[in-house]
Amino acid sequence: MQCPKYDSCSAAMCPIYKPISQQYMLPSERVCSVLLEAQKPDSEAILTAQYGKEIYELMAEATAWVKAHGAYPIRRALICASQTGSRLQNIAQLRKSEVHCET
Repeated sequence: MQCPKYDSCSAAMCPIYKPISQQYMLPSERVCSVLLEAQKPDSEAILTAQYGKEIYELMAEATAWVKAHGAYPIRRALICASQTGSRLQNIAQLRKSEVHCET
């Protein structure tokens, strides 16, 4: 399985590539955007619709490991992400509300 963000991703850790417990990141490195999205309210429905159930389940597993064992920078990133809105949901809403003008 390939990450849907593979071509544009610069995260140090990828929960899809291998278990997050076997990876390491420096405090200044980026966190996986799909993992951050998994922290949002209704993330199961949003991620499953966008990327499939298997990716959501990998993100849920990675989240549980980070919350139990992860270093402070990645745990903090997940906490901060849980307090903001979903980018995927915002994009979907923008696409629905786009007005198509004829010229």
